[in-house]
Amino acid sequence: MQEVKILRLTTGEDVIAKVEQGSGDLVTLNKPFVIIPQQIAPGKPVQLMMSLYNAFGKGDSVTLSKDKIVFMTDPKDEILKSYEQNTSRIIKAPGLITENKIPKL
Repeated sequence: MQEVKILRLTTGEDVIAKVEQGSGDLVTLNKPFVIIPQQIAPGKPVQLMMSLYNAFGKGDSVTLSKDKIVFMTDPKDEILKSYEQNTSRIIKAPGLITENKIPKL
């Protein structure tokens, strides 16, 4: 089973992905996204943006060597929820849909 993890790579990038243990010293990352912290202005809270890690390659997965991973950890709930929204093909409604509360797509 694939688990969603956050990985810090030796390049300094923080990547969130579904991690699959590969053969030998390899790890496969499915649907990987780079987590980019951004601050709009001084004194404003830092927001996290997710960008495709493999934006220019074919497919939804990349394989890398385990020695390129500094650490691996479980994501916070709100980051996991955001990742699942970015990778899911199912659009989730914010709550009960009524004639007065039709979600905008």
